Amino acid sequence: MSPGAINGLIRLEDNFASHFEHIADLAPDRTAVAAQDRELTWAQFDEQADRLAGYLAARGIGPDDRVALDARNSPEYLVVLHALYKLMAAPVNVNYRYRAGEVRYLLEISGARAVIADDDLAGVVAEAAESLPGCDLLVRIRPDGGFGPEVAAADRHPRRPRGDTVWRLFTGGTTGRPKAVLGSHTERLRSVRTGGFATLGLAGVPEVEALHQALDIDPYGPRGMVALPASPLLHGTGLYTALGALAVGAPVALLPRGRVTGAGLLAAIARHRVTDLAIVGDAFGLRLLDALDEAAAAGRSLGIGSLRRIRSIGSVWTPGVKRRLLEHLDVTLFDTIASAEGGMYARSETTRATIDHEEGTFELAPGARLLDEDGRDVVPGSEVVGTLAAPVAPGAGYEGDAEKTAGAFRDIDGVRYTLPGDLATLGADGRLRLLGRGSSVVNTGGEKVFTDEVELVLRAHPAVRDAVVLGVPDPGFGSAVAAVVSLQAGAQATPDELAAFVGTRLAGYKKPRRVVVVPEVQRLNTGKADLGWARRQFGAEAVPAPTAP
Repeated sequence: MSPGAINGLIRLEDNFASHFEHIADLAPDRTAVAAQDRELTWAQFDEQADRLAGYLAARGIGPDDRVALDARNSPEYLVVLHALYKLMAAPVNVNYRYRAGEVRYLLEISGARAVIADDDLAGVVAEAAESLPGCDLLVRIRPDGGFGPEVAAADRHPRRPRGDTVWRLFTGGTTGRPKAVLGSHTERLRSVRTGGFATLGLAGVPEVEALHQALDIDPYGPRGMVALPASPLLHGTGLYTALGALAVGAPVALLPRGRVTGAGLLAAIARHRVTDLAIVGDAFGLRLLDALDEAAAAGRSLGIGSLRRIRSIGSVWTPGVKRRLLEHLDVTLFDTIASAEGGMYARSETTRATIDHEEGTFELAPGARLLDEDGRDVVPGSEVVGTLAAPVAPGAGYEGDAEKTAGAFRDIDGVRYTLPGDLATLGADGRLRLLGRGSSVVNTGGEKVFTDEVELVLRAHPAVRDAVVLGVPDPGFGSAVAAVVSLQAGAQATPDELAAFVGTRLAGYKKPRRVVVVPEVQRLNTGKADLGWARRQFGAEAVPAPTAP
């Protein structure tokens, strides 16, 4: 009998590894993860994780040890996570685009004792770990799958009781160097499991019963779920999408390694009969639209009738892109505001029937609050700019950085909240209007401009495909609002026209003073804006826009 069995009844564990072991026992032949023509059942998924855990344990890796994972999306990525959770070791998520110096920084600050990496990234890892004390074990993920014959032949790691441990996820470093967010392993499991049950229509059902009911649901049937995280698993959006599906026994489908394309998304949805697609705002939504437009123009059938829900987390998803997606697809669009620090702050739900209502607004997520400068709830309709706060586990914060923890985490009324800086106003109808993160505010000539607000207006221009707004140094104003814009195929618009368009909808000081039109706006592999690249556009080629207020 497994450690989670009491008097013959299966109870839910509060540890990902133990919970996944239960599912493997209950539904060994059910699909756990699929990618192209590869598929792992729950029995295979658990066995591979056991053998990797056994291999690592034989080399001294155990509880609380840090193990870096430098890899693209693949079934092995999820196997590694399961193996490390079995050992009660801590994964260190590394961006596979990092160079040796960036990888070394993460290895140093995390105290990693080992690295598991894609085979073609092993050279970067070796350079990063050279002469680094204590980090001398490298396991390669093979291009054709698996971890090699030594791992495959390792003894399976024995089952054992586990409890709560520290949850650690490194931020993407968008606004500075990556830092480890600490939380509760138990809290994260319960959170994603609850979300998975809700998707399956089991909200409110006692959890033990809900798990058994979930495993009785055909994932490919009318009530089922097959989840496809399009973003990297190293990022919170991809990670929590995958873990949330696995936590209720739903299959996870993964894209082929390489750049995410709209055609690739459609092919994977059709192949794996995906019901739930997770994307990152317009960055992925626009690629999907390109492929849908092309297929519609060619009169091509796509075979994606299984798709029921598209979820976006982590970046701006504009109303115009949502509207165009719904012209092609009769699905429900979920837009969620969340962060690596934990918690869900706000959400919206849009269908064809509701697209004309509450456009561009959100509602507070359960337990979340909008707080003023004094830590009080913002009064609806007051137009006070507040900061979004979401409840997290007691003691959550940034590892080894008390100052930054104090700035982003607060205890209010006996509850720990994270407040990473997302600002909003609350209408009299209880709907939130997001303004953006405080760290992205541009102070120009004494006026504060929220870059997200300007981006939304620019993207509403009929010629604009994508836009990134940021602040750049300006001798007269300290900082100037600047925009990097790409246009729709065949469309034309000058920098002056784009700046004037913003001026017709927003105050004059919010107009971009500098605009650069580029063939394509570059984004990080997480879908977020590449601000470093955007800043580099404002050299000699920068085109000044009108400066009159």
